[in-house]
Amino acid sequence: MAKILWQRTVVRDGWHNAFTDLCLWRGIYWLTFRRGSAHVSPDGGIVIMRSVDLQRWQQVAFLKTIGDDRDPKFCPTADRLYVYFGTWLPRPEGWPDERFGPLVTHVSFSEDGAQWSRPKPAYIQNYWLWRVRYQDGTFYSPAYGWSDPREKHKSFLDLLISKDGVEWEKKCRIGGPAYQPCEADIWFQSDGEIWCIARSTRKPDHSLFYSSRPPYRRWKCIDLKVTIHCPVFCQTEGKLYVAGRRRIDAPWKPQSSPAGNTSIFIVKKGQVEPFLALPTYGDAAYPGLISPEPEQLVISYYSQHAYLSGAVCGRSPHSSDIYVARISVE
Repeated sequence: MAKILWQRTVVRDGWHNAFTDLCLWRGIYWLTFRRGSAHVSPDGGIVIMRSVDLQRWQQVAFLKTIGDDRDPKFCPTADRLYVYFGTWLPRPEGWPDERFGPLVTHVSFSEDGAQWSRPKPAYIQNYWLWRVRYQDGTFYSPAYGWSDPREKHKSFLDLLISKDGVEWEKKCRIGGPAYQPCEADIWFQSDGEIWCIARSTRKPDHSLFYSSRPPYRRWKCIDLKVTIHCPVFCQTEGKLYVAGRRRIDAPWKPQSSPAGNTSIFIVKKGQVEPFLALPTYGDAAYPGLISPEPEQLVISYYSQHAYLSGAVCGRSPHSSDIYVARISVE
């Protein structure tokens, strides 16, 4: 049974605060998100905060490059805490995409959480290392890219690997442009099999479930028949969960709180089932998900529901807030 134990507003300052991630590293909770004036804007930068109790938060870093920095994701290891984020660079003269410039994934890391390295490009241009996982001494990322900047919808998904989290190489292709995979996360099963859930930009935009066994050269694909944007995995007490953004007009299970567009599903091989949808609306979701205690999940996300409901007067139509909630999954 799912139950929201509490929900707290972490950031409410009138900015467009969005695209979150969350991790527990060295006994401290770490939260990251993008702050900008709108969903897409050149002033977008990466905020990193920390807390010992999930109640009091302190900003420890603000990372900014020359472009629109967005969608940060943590990857903790014993020695370092890494953060990866995409950057839309300023559009060069003659660039074929009339709206966006080139896309570069940046990586920054810290050995103490206070001092962060200067962001450095990872892999190659027009590749998005959407989420990075560390497994048995190796970094893995389901990264999506495109060959033509004018046709980002013709995206493909590759599995990249790295020994240091900074220099990357391609291991294999997970899925090709036919299914248009993009935002994705992976999870290693106890027997070594990798499960992957990826957003798709095709119509209907049903998400995709990929699986592969070592050496991860061949991947099976299943249409999940449900939309899950910005997926993030988390396991607790033997159950695997995935959180992301759902279609608010899609069917959902009855629950005591309003079912908004930020959702959590239980994952089984090749299928997902609804578990809980948080009361979020408007420009929302892009969660982080961890399990600091058995049978409990802590989720970070953003939402505009306070402004859309009239409970809070926003400084602009783009205002959105950062939230953290603790959920019982008993």
